[in-house]
Amino acid sequence: MNLTTARIAWRNLWRHPQRTLLMIVVVAFGSWVILVMWGITDGFFSSMTRAYVMENQGSFQLRARGYADDPIPENGLTPEQVDAAEASLSGLRIRAMTPRLETSGMLRSAYGTDGVAIRGVAPVKEQLVTKLQENLTAGRYLAHSGEILLSNETAERLDIRLGERVVLIAHGEKGTSSQAFIVVGLFSSALAELNRTALIPIDDARALTGWDGGTAIAVSIPPGVSTPRIVTQARACVPAGIEVADYYDLNPLARIIIQGSVIKMIPFVIMVSLLVGFGVANTTFYSVLERTREFGVMTALGMGRRQLARVVLLESILVSAIGFVLGGGVGYSSLLYLSRVGLNFGRLLGSIGGDLGMPSVIYASTSGWYWVAAFSVVVFTALTAAWYPARRVNRLEPVVAIREG
Repeated sequence: MNLTTARIAWRNLWRHPQRTLLMIVVVAFGSWVILVMWGITDGFFSSMTRAYVMENQGSFQLRARGYADDPIPENGLTPEQVDAAEASLSGLRIRAMTPRLETSGMLRSAYGTDGVAIRGVAPVKEQLVTKLQENLTAGRYLAHSGEILLSNETAERLDIRLGERVVLIAHGEKGTSSQAFIVVGLFSSALAELNRTALIPIDDARALTGWDGGTAIAVSIPPGVSTPRIVTQARACVPAGIEVADYYDLNPLARIIIQGSVIKMIPFVIMVSLLVGFGVANTTFYSVLERTREFGVMTALGMGRRQLARVVLLESILVSAIGFVLGGGVGYSSLLYLSRVGLNFGRLLGSIGGDLGMPSVIYASTSGWYWVAAFSVVVFTALTAAWYPARRVNRLEPVVAIREG
């Protein structure tokens, strides 16, 4: 394909600017849709995972084997298992780890009572694993025994204010027990699970439940370290009777949603590709029909039919390239903007997907692979769409083409 062929193809495009612009718009729209769709979808999953990991879960957790089947403190880790589990991870690239003790109970204020999840944490270590302290809207984080941290939603529901006294009631080994706490901080979270959780020092949780161990050890890893790799290494070195639970083990429904969403994306990509292909093929084919006489004359003057076919193919490639640059540029710029500002779905998404760690603000993901994926789809679609018109040109007989044109 020489320079002359390229010049002819370029000149032919702009002999009918409206038709050419239509094809460019179709390809640009398809490129924009593919880029934005992948960026927002990946960003949705990343935002969901990041919010749950950073605010609530940690990178992964260690639990007693079988605890998930009956999550009560008595089925959790013994003090010896807590020490052994922490020691087993000492050789891995771990940023921090902290024991937790979780149970269910009742929170009673002067104005009402409601069920809550009680989470006992080690105040200093917990702040190294999760960043819930950054979501405080009033007061401070836990520091001493007898203090409690509540969500704004819980405080509003029970009409609790900062500095007020509340009572936690929980069922322990020796029956029901209760303890008074002072509200020292309020936090805001888009995760429904956290909004129903009361945080207290782990020693107080042990006193309430009568269990001296913990129900989990939350672990965080440094930025840039592969979580799956560390999880695999941790599973190889933890003592018997202890299991390593990653994000999907702790949220099995999230795995199903993510896998299902990826599968559902495939028909959508095919649909967009067909839309782009139909627009290019339809316009290119009409252009070929319109220029049948012209092609016949060019063939009679000595231009090879294969060269004419290459001209038609090159026209589609040039149009697709221009459309991809425009649509891809706008699409990636949209992703860069959404990665900083995010899409705010307000309380709707937070209330619907809070149990899965879905935040109310979704930040788009940006990756150079989106360009590669979109470019591959556009090029394949353009070549496929232009194949039949080029094949038709390649079979033109000069005399018949002049007469029919």
